[in-house]
Amino acid sequence: MDNLLQRVKDIDIRQVARDLGFDIVQSRRMNCPFHVEDSPSLVFYPPPQNEFHCFGCGKHGDVINLYADACQIDFKTALEELGTRYIPAYDGASKSKFRKLDIKSIYTRKPLEVKSFIFKELYSEIYESFQKFCLEQPATESARKAADYLRGRGIDDWTIRHFKLFVIKNYGLTNEFLKSKYAIEDLKACGIMNDKGNLVFFVHPIIIPYFQDGRIVYLQGRTTSEPPEGASKYQFLSGVPRTIFNIDSITKLRPNADVYMTEGAFDCMTLVKNGMIAVSLGSAKIFKKEWIKYFKKYKIWVSFDNDSAGTKGADDLVEELLEAGILAKQRDWNKGFKDINEYFERK
Repeated sequence: MDNLLQRVKDIDIRQVARDLGFDIVQSRRMNCPFHVEDSPSLVFYPPPQNEFHCFGCGKHGDVINLYADACQIDFKTALEELGTRYIPAYDGASKSKFRKLDIKSIYTRKPLEVKSFIFKELYSEIYESFQKFCLEQPATESARKAADYLRGRGIDDWTIRHFKLFVIKNYGLTNEFLKSKYAIEDLKACGIMNDKGNLVFFVHPIIIPYFQDGRIVYLQGRTTSEPPEGASKYQFLSGVPRTIFNIDSITKLRPNADVYMTEGAFDCMTLVKNGMIAVSLGSAKIFKKEWIKYFKKYKIWVSFDNDSAGTKGADDLVEELLEAGILAKQRDWNKGFKDINEYFERK
């Protein structure tokens, strides 16, 4: 079971989709089973990335997420069934068996109503109250681990203060504080609480706030070590559309100024610390059309992680920006390094 998760994640997501009964167009796209559409907008990113992303509804994930959500089962059941089907000699649950979906039923199943997200000023108040409470708490072992992790990534005190990073020092106290001050419906609506009414940053104590017009409008969490099985290194708000990190820094620049666009927030921080103007998208796969307006006046340098997903994402984004009339190029100065952060640490 220790390495089952990684072995299952390595199963070709396209093969699993085909075995479920989905038709894949040109080994890359299919109609999304999670919303109604006439043309395929769900895109597969084959191994080693091995993920999917729907450009219609925004849903994304790995092979386990696809199988679990398409079959409407929980993560653990999906893991067992995939292991039983695809991992040789895996001794899983004896009753686990692979499903074959009624595809016609999937595409005619009435989807959940997609509601447009409306950001409320109250959400900024909740995020800022959360930040203030965490900053006022006494130091804990969790805070020490967070500080060690940040120093190890080259994030110094100036950077922490400049970007107003903070740490959840006591999860239980923070959870109760938020629920004592705000209605649980509002905490869920702003994405800081999950459906069970608990803070979403359970194993992600380092919190990165996203500001717009001087107010916190989004939050991202980070683990201080390798995440436990079933969790990822980063945690984003539940059900809240992602926005751009450090967007306020480019609102008053001169025309044709150089702006660096990074994949991760820590890479963005590192560039700013080294005297550059930078923003982070938080992903190599997501760039929303409504973001184009922020970059019309500038020269954009796209510098994503030095892996297949980052290279592909950078190629696609440069093409999209050029088509929108924005001067854009890749900046691949981190060749030979994992990302920008590592490049500046070791150069």
